[in-house]
Amino acid sequence: MITEETQEKILSLKDAIANHPADSALYVDLGFAHFEAEQFEVALAAFRQALALNPAAAAAHNGSGRVYERLGDAQAALGAYNEAIALDPTKIPPYIGLGIIYLDQLGNYEAAATAFGNGLMYHPDDPFALALLGNTYAHMGRFEDAIQMFQRAIHLEPTHDFALSNLSLVYLHLGQWAKMIDSCQRELAIADDAEPRRLLGYVYNRLGQYEDAVAQLERSVALNPADYEARGALSRVYRKLGRDSAADAQYTQANALAAQDNEYGQACFAAVTDDLEKALTLLAIALTKGQVRPAWVRIDPEFAFIQAEARFQALLTGS
Repeated sequence: MITEETQEKILSLKDAIANHPADSALYVDLGFAHFEAEQFEVALAAFRQALALNPAAAAAHNGSGRVYERLGDAQAALGAYNEAIALDPTKIPPYIGLGIIYLDQLGNYEAAATAFGNGLMYHPDDPFALALLGNTYAHMGRFEDAIQMFQRAIHLEPTHDFALSNLSLVYLHLGQWAKMIDSCQRELAIADDAEPRRLLGYVYNRLGQYEDAVAQLERSVALNPADYEARGALSRVYRKLGRDSAADAQYTQANALAAQDNEYGQACFAAVTDDLEKALTLLAIALTKGQVRPAWVRIDPEFAFIQAEARFQALLTGS
C-alpha cells in the first residue's frame, strides 16, 4: 500500500522530470519510488526509460533486477544485476541482489556465497552482506563459518536483528543452548518479537524448564496469534504440566490453523507437537512437491529436536 510520503515523492519526481526530461538519474529515483510503493511494472518502465537515456546507468540495472526479483523472474534479475556489476563493480547492492536470487530462488549456495563474497571485497564491513553470507554458509552446513559471519555483522551493528536471528538458528541446530538463549535475549532487547520467544520456548522445554517455556510461548502467541507452531508447542508444554484443558484448547486452534497451510507447514506443526510419524510423512510429501529445500529443513527450528532420527536424515539426503 502506497504511503502519503511515497506518493508525494513520486509526484515531486514527475515534476522534476517534466523540467529535466533527459535526466536519467531522475528516472532511476522515480523507479525506486514506484518500487517502494510496490508498483513494479511502473517501476520497471521508469528504469527502462533511464537506460534509454543512459545505457551505462548501473543503478537502473540494479533497480530492474530488484523488480524482476519481486516478480519472480530469476533469470532476468540475474541478467540485470550482472549488468549493474559490469558497469560499476564497486557498488554492493547488485551483489546482494545477485546472492539473494541464488540463495532464495535458485538454491545455488556456492554461487550465492561467491556473490556475497565479491561484494564484501569492496565493502568488507557491510553488516547485511556479512549476515547474508553467514545465512548461505548455514544452508551449506558450514556452521562455524556461518557463526563467524554473523558475529562480525553483530560486532559492526549490535542491533542487527537479521544476524542475531540467524545466529540463534545455528546455535539451536548445534544444540548450543546457552549461546542460543543469549542470542535470542539480545534480539528481544531490540524488540519484543514472537519468533525469538517461540525458539526460547522450544529450548526451555528441552531443558525441562517448563514454566519458563510456557511464559515464552504464551508471549509468542500473544504477539502472533496465527502462529500455529507456537500454539502447538505451548499445547505440548501445558500437557507436561497437567494442564490438559489448556493444552486441548491450544492444540485445537493450532491444528485448525496448520490445516490451512501446505504439507510443509503441517509437518512443522506435527514436529512441534511430538507426532514424529506424521511429521515425517508430511515432510516427505513436501520435499517431493518442492515446497522446501533440504538445506532449509536441516536448520529449520521446528525440526531441531529430531536431527538424530535416521529417517529424517534420509529424507534430507534422498537416501
